[in-house]
Amino acid sequence: MPNATVSRKKSHKRKASSEIEDDGPSPSRHAEQVEDDEDDRHSRRVKSVKKEKKTNVIARNERIPDDEDGDEGGDDEEKIDVENFRDQPLSRVEVTKLQGLSRDWKMVADQVKPNWGVVGDVAVALADYGEGKEVEYGLAELDKSMRSLIDISAEMQAHEEVLEDLAQKVGQGEVLENFIDLYISGAKERMNKYDKMTSRQKYAKSQEYATFRNNIYEVQHPDTAIPPITEFIPKENGDESDDDDDLEMGGVSQNYNCPITLTLLVDPVTSNMCKHSFSKAAILQSFRGNEAIKCPASGCTKTFTRANLKPDKGLAKRVKAYERRARRAAENDDAEEIID
Repeated sequence: MPNATVSRKKSHKRKASSEIEDDGPSPSRHAEQVEDDEDDRHSRRVKSVKKEKKTNVIARNERIPDDEDGDEGGDDEEKIDVENFRDQPLSRVEVTKLQGLSRDWKMVADQVKPNWGVVGDVAVALADYGEGKEVEYGLAELDKSMRSLIDISAEMQAHEEVLEDLAQKVGQGEVLENFIDLYISGAKERMNKYDKMTSRQKYAKSQEYATFRNNIYEVQHPDTAIPPITEFIPKENGDESDDDDDLEMGGVSQNYNCPITLTLLVDPVTSNMCKHSFSKAAILQSFRGNEAIKCPASGCTKTFTRANLKPDKGLAKRVKAYERRARRAAENDDAEEIID
């Protein structure tokens, strides 16, 4: 009995470590196997990414010859020849913009023109200074300046007109693909036509030039009727006869007396309805509570309101110049009488 018990205990002894290792994988070997598997998967992923990058580089290099300028975009995108790209036709929605540009030219011309009076004021002051070669030379230069201002105004008008004409064509549905060329050539055509005009045709009908010449003449020839404007502009080939009615301006001596007080104008105002001028206090008193009155000037049938009366600074300057000349003439007469 004791022997049997001992043999049974021996049968339950633990196996040797070598036996255990042979029966199945150990934990350390299992970990090594997992690491090896992960390394294999990582290596396959890296190879796959490198292969994909290589494929993309090859494809990109194949596309480069098709795009010599380096522009982005696919092979299907159409290239634009910028140098030879034509102006696109204007649509009717652009009519308002064209008309606005045309009005801008007119607005600039209208804002500049009132400042032409500065040239006339200088000319009057120079003429009032005296006589001599220097004075005549200065007046001739001022005359050139006045003519240049009229030329610039004509150029502005040319731009205004060509833009208005193009706006009408677009508004009527006409297709204008080369708009800029039409605009530039249209303005040049009008200016070429203007340049071919004679001096009389350019300046004789200009009210600003007529006023400029008349004011100078008035200083140099007081109390003498102003001759027609053609007297100041030599005749050229292409001009009509000197007695052309359209060019006859002048022949009237300036009167600086108020039609109401019959004395020299004081703080003059001018009606924009009939161009007659009055002393401010006298004409305002003539309304006597009425909203509008008939012009007090002899032979005038126009009516106007207070709002139609505008201060006339240019006329006020001429009145003062006239007063200075009158005083100077009176002083000279007194001096002659004393000498006699």
